[in-house]
Amino acid sequence: KQWYQRRVRGTGKPGPVGPMDWGLRNILLIMEHEDNDAYRYKLLYGLNFYGADFRGDGQFEAILGNRYIELLKSYKPGQFLWHLKASEHSFEYREPAGVHKVFYPTLRSLQKRIEAAEKFKIGLAIWEIGQGLDYFYDLF
Repeated sequence: KQWYQRRVRGTGKPGPVGPMDWGLRNILLIMEHEDNDAYRYKLLYGLNFYGADFRGDGQFEAILGNRYIELLKSYKPGQFLWHLKASEHSFEYREPAGVHKVFYPTLRSLQKRIEAAEKFKIGLAIWEIGQGLDYFYDLF
């Protein structure tokens, strides 16, 4: 069993690709209804190595590491917000058409997910190698 992504299309509400609170709820639900020892080795906590750029109208596009770096260089966000429940960072930037909100994994957000996988003794899956930032691999 693998999960890594929670879409928020149509809700108009920006959010991370795979919020940690959502991931943990899934882990607990599966482990609650399955024989832990028999299924634990089949569980993979998916780590997204990509993010999402939300426009003011609620639409979004997936962004890879190179686009994330371009956004940081172009807009130089002054502040990153840490979303405690989702365990992910975001920042905002403004264009003539409106405000964008960007969610993208960071070392801190990935480390939190790795620690959760270790705690529950389940595996990890990366979606998708090559989409993230090179230093993400420093955690493994």
